[in-house]
Amino acid sequence: MHYPKRFPHLILLLLVIASCSPEKPATNEEKVSFEGSWNLVAYIPHSEGLNEWNTYGDSILYQKHLTSDHFTWIKYDTKNEQLLGMGGGSYSINTGQYVENIEFFFPPGSSELGQAIPFNFELADGIWYHTGYAKEMDMDMETGEIVVIDSNKIEEKWMKTSLPPNTNSSVMGTWELTSYLDASQKEFMEYPEFIGYIKLITPTHFTWIYFDKDADEIYASGSGSYRYENGKYSETIDMIYPTNSGQIGETITFKSDIENSKWKHAGYLPNIIIDSTNGDIVRDSILIDEVWALHSDKSM
Repeated sequence: MHYPKRFPHLILLLLVIASCSPEKPATNEEKVSFEGSWNLVAYIPHSEGLNEWNTYGDSILYQKHLTSDHFTWIKYDTKNEQLLGMGGGSYSINTGQYVENIEFFFPPGSSELGQAIPFNFELADGIWYHTGYAKEMDMDMETGEIVVIDSNKIEEKWMKTSLPPNTNSSVMGTWELTSYLDASQKEFMEYPEFIGYIKLITPTHFTWIYFDKDADEIYASGSGSYRYENGKYSETIDMIYPTNSGQIGETITFKSDIENSKWKHAGYLPNIIIDSTNGDIVRDSILIDEVWALHSDKSM
């Protein structure tokens, strides 16, 4: 007996149905990567008792930068050149959640420092949506213990920055400063163990943070875009803390050498100072000569 061959038609029908199905968002059950630099596009100010999406004005730079293992976020008033907020540390994606381990925070005195904050997330149409709760801690006056007294809901939408990514990936990652040239002593120096000095390089942006590991203090930070082409590494500064001395908007080119997970770079940072005798503006430059090691290879 002869049966009609219907299976090819069935396969064709299934292919047509699949091609017409809408793209599903990446949920917290799928393996995703958040590496890159993101702009905050909307947030819900739950701490103010509001439940509608809001945005910041054009004068606020609000970005989040992630390598494969570390993150930092920046809230910076570009009009007044003032750092409004900053936080960062390591992160992980496990048990279906994105978890941030807060290792430094600005302004000081935040309950978020030292917390591991889990977020539920979705990633669809280029938008990263996440929501989580940061604990608010305080001291119990009767027992003297630090206890949870409340929680703050964090609900945000992020979108990748529009800058073209660098094709040279050898500089991308999390770096830790191992030594720097002290111009006065003309020799390379090392920071003590309690000082944290890290640099995050995404495909489009750089961010460095100089902070105290044991105390609640960020000493300095800077961020912006960079290019790495033909062996030349250059940084264009968008944010500087604590004060801008003529660096914002400037592009600094470094002599750069990366070998065996060690990154040596040297360049001159513009610096404006005020002459104490007559009040004149004096333009100067500061030599930046540093050696960095990839985070995973710090012991090398």
